[in-house]
Amino acid sequence: MPLGVEDIRRNIVVAVGLVLVFAVVMWLAPEPDDLRTVFDAARPRQPMTAKEAGEPAGSAPRQERDAAAVADRQGGGDMRGARAAPQEAAPDPSAGELERLPPRPPLSGETLQPDTPKPRLLARPVALDGARIAYRQGVVTLPGVEALPLNERCGSSAEDFPCGVMARTELRRFLRGRSIACDVPDDFGLKRGEATSACTVGDADIGRWVVENGWARAEPGGPYADVEATARQSKRGIWR
Repeated sequence: MPLGVEDIRRNIVVAVGLVLVFAVVMWLAPEPDDLRTVFDAARPRQPMTAKEAGEPAGSAPRQERDAAAVADRQGGGDMRGARAAPQEAAPDPSAGELERLPPRPPLSGETLQPDTPKPRLLARPVALDGARIAYRQGVVTLPGVEALPLNERCGSSAEDFPCGVMARTELRRFLRGRSIACDVPDDFGLKRGEATSACTVGDADIGRWVVENGWARAEPGGPYADVEATARQSKRGIWR
């Protein structure tokens, strides 16, 4: 039965389509030594191992050998040799013993000093005797001063007087509840404790005032020995 014009056209279109499909498949087909299927074309290529390339075990990959060969042709030398870290030369035993240098001086020439207490104001102090002052739960003892016992009496038997109590009373009058400045820790007075420190009220040294007015004795060899001698000559306080 003779083919019509339409049948011939249909066969030509089918043949052209098959040719195009075959051409696309051949274009997407992988190289025999790299990928195995058409779907592997979209995957990233991994370097071949020595076993896959049919080379001896332990040999460098083909890509590195090719790069090394190119470097040799360009005068770059062995790339693997260039990556090797240089080794330090061994010390020469004939050079003698090493010279030991003195330690480097400190960066700062200032000598570090330990922290010293700073004068602190103690509000509303109370004199316990001629040499001790109470502040909250703490007690400050004035250095260089020997307080009189509160039960001590001074003067002749006919005209004696309670000089110990009077010394405490006179010191309280002198302070009048004013704040005093003493070298004590910051937490002084928060708990029971004692400290020995020279104290001032205004510009007056409290220890000097007590000895100078004859309401306490000076420690032998202390800073107020001359002041006591002056109080004796002037017959002040207990020396009257």
